[in-house]
Order: sequence, then C-alpha cells, then structure tokens
Amino acid sequence: GTGTFAAQMRLQNVTVITTTMNLGAPYNEAVALRGLVPLHVPLQQRLPVFDGVVDLVRCGHAVNRWIPVTAMEFLFFDVDRVLRGGGYFWLDHFFSKKVDLEKVFMPLIGKLVYKKVKWAVANKTDSSGLKNGEVYLTALLQKPVSR
Repeated sequence: GTGTFAAQMRLQNVTVITTTMNLGAPYNEAVALRGLVPLHVPLQQRLPVFDGVVDLVRCGHAVNRWIPVTAMEFLFFDVDRVLRGGGYFWLDHFFSKKVDLEKVFMPLIGKLVYKKVKWAVANKTDSSGLKNGEVYLTALLQKPVSR
C-alpha cells in the first residue's frame, strides 16, 4: 500500500523498513513522499536485514493466496530469520479459500511453531454477502525466545 502503518510507527519513533509493490499505482512514490524509504524486495529475495534483529514483521494485504506456496514458505522462514526471539509476526488480512486455509496455509504457518497471540478468521464478503467461500485471517504470532 502507501505505507500508512509504517508512517504511524514512525510517529512513535519506531524504526521501520517498508516494502511495497507498484501494482497499477505509484505506491513506492507515495511511501517516499511520506518520508519513508520504500524497498523493492521480490518474494524470492531475502529481506535485507540481519538475522534476529527485528521486533515486528507485518505482512498486510499483498501477502495472500495468490503467492505460490513455495514462495510463501520462503517468505515465512525469512521472516523467522530476521525476527528476534520474542518478536512478533503479524499476518494481517490474509485471504484464501477456507479449505485452502485449513489444508495448506495453517500447516505452513504451523511449521514456525510460534505462540498464537491472536488468531481470527472471518468470512470475506462483498455487497452481496459471502464471496466465493473465501475467508480473512488475522494472526499475531510470537516467536519463542529460544529454540
């Protein structure tokens, strides 16, 4: 998106690195205009951060079922690499078919062996009601302090 979460965190003196994709709109430019540094990091590339130094990683609307499972697994394990012990992984507005969430993505997330701080699943709807059997997942997961 346009870096709204990152901009709000910056107001709280939190150091933020934000990534964005220009999908039909100049999101990188909007992020830069807010005084943030937008990074273009493809899903197949490691995050440009040292191991175990990040307190919170938030994956918003763009991380969803359209990402191939192998790329999603790579992303999740790279998030695990950069998070410090006790850090949080916030998967926000992840959407998929309900059956795929249960059979594909929940086991993938479960491989991280994180503590579930929040786990909420809701039906994805549009103006006509339930949309194609899809659901939203919002999860806040905490990495164990030591392994």
